[in-house]
Amino acid sequence: MFTYRTLLASAVCLTAIACGKMAEPGQEQDSQSTKIPVTSILLDRTEFELVVGKSETLFATVSPDDATDKTVLWNSSDPFVATVANGKVTGVNEGEADITARAGEKEATCKVKVVPPALVEALSSDAAILNGTGGKTTVTLSAPANWEITSDAGWLSASPSSGKAGTRKITLSTESNSSPDNRTGLLTFSSGSRKQVLKIIQRPDIFTKKTAAEGTITNAIKVDYNGTVFMRIYTILPVPQTNAYQEISSLETGAGKIESCANGNQYMITDLNSSSIPASGQYAASESFHIKAYEVTAALDRITDIPEYDQTSEVCKKYLGKEYGDLVNPEHSEIVSVAGQLWSETSGQLIDYARHCYEWTARNIRYGNMNTGLHTIAELMKTKKGDCGNFCSVFISLLRAKGIPARHIVMISPRESAYHVRAEFYIPAYGWIPADPTFENGNPAGDYFGNFTGAYVIMSTGVNSSCKDVTNALFKAGLLQSFFFWYRYTYAGDNLNFSHVFSSF
Repeated sequence: MFTYRTLLASAVCLTAIACGKMAEPGQEQDSQSTKIPVTSILLDRTEFELVVGKSETLFATVSPDDATDKTVLWNSSDPFVATVANGKVTGVNEGEADITARAGEKEATCKVKVVPPALVEALSSDAAILNGTGGKTTVTLSAPANWEITSDAGWLSASPSSGKAGTRKITLSTESNSSPDNRTGLLTFSSGSRKQVLKIIQRPDIFTKKTAAEGTITNAIKVDYNGTVFMRIYTILPVPQTNAYQEISSLETGAGKIESCANGNQYMITDLNSSSIPASGQYAASESFHIKAYEVTAALDRITDIPEYDQTSEVCKKYLGKEYGDLVNPEHSEIVSVAGQLWSETSGQLIDYARHCYEWTARNIRYGNMNTGLHTIAELMKTKKGDCGNFCSVFISLLRAKGIPARHIVMISPRESAYHVRAEFYIPAYGWIPADPTFENGNPAGDYFGNFTGAYVIMSTGVNSSCKDVTNALFKAGLLQSFFFWYRYTYAGDNLNFSHVFSSF
């Protein structure tokens, strides 16, 4: 039986065990003397502008690195204008606010000006109207009140130029800049009390062109057979479009239906049933069009200031990186190695680098394997052999390896009843520059860099066209150059053959 004194002694003992060893006199004071205070806090910006509804993040650097407590506390002087959470600043209403970051006894401040959303977004350097050749670009106008657009330059316009409050598409247009220098025009967007000025800097038009051929072309799929009874014939033909090298008009497709690929190419579908199957030797599908084909030359010495590529632009999205698996591959080890070597030789000068890629391809790839289609970059860099499309694949891969958009130009030659593929690379604010490493290979004394010669019909661009097959499912067409076909029959006879035919100019 425990006495009161025994229980009390036990309690004291338990307390001593729970608390551990008692601190020596002065020890608590020594612990506080080792605390390292914050000596400074810096923000990565001292002021910036923020659009209502948008957010940006401030980053704070607290010194010293070994401060005992580096916790950062954030505060907005006016949350009605801008809020802040863990450095993320969000614009709420138009006005100004101070964003303060505090650590220990130190603080830093950034002034934020919150502005209303832009009436229109600024144009990228890849916008068509910035190119010297002139062109059109569509922008979205978000107007809080009735609006109007004025221009201070006769060569620069907007359509429509006025309207009521709301959101709508506006077409901006420029004419070709025939002068040797850049020119600047201002578009002023006004809506109620809001105003925005869009500055357009247009480079000179570096391209000259002359007519190489003109005429009406019939592009068709002929079917020859003997004794076959068809139930259905389904075909696909590429459809040419107007571009820098040709003007297409009076397009007739008969029973065909025109569809568009995601990359902008077009093709015609013809679906024939048993009652509309043509006789042997006739066309299963055909299209006709008038074409004015041009020879184009780029005065590359007139290119001066080149803007940075806009990585968010459609040009960069479509024509950088791999394409159609390994048919274009800027990441292949040998492509990367050669690109690095050529880049160092040219000190990263864009035009000079592109020319070196063109010359390297012409010197190092042998012409061969004709009409066998495109081969992978891995195979081409191993065999160093290919036809025109493959020459272009190597050249394009070298350009893309250094962030230069490039693509195939897929053509037919009506005068020679032949096929050919050239290449183009893109320079911001100037446009697409033609190059033909295959022709350079066959004729080293010629100059096919910046020059587009001959009378061709461009059928498509790139090697990543998706078309609808007979089941209405998408399939990769690769080079959209000649034709595709499917058929069903009741009886199969002899000499069944589908062939691609096209007339001359």
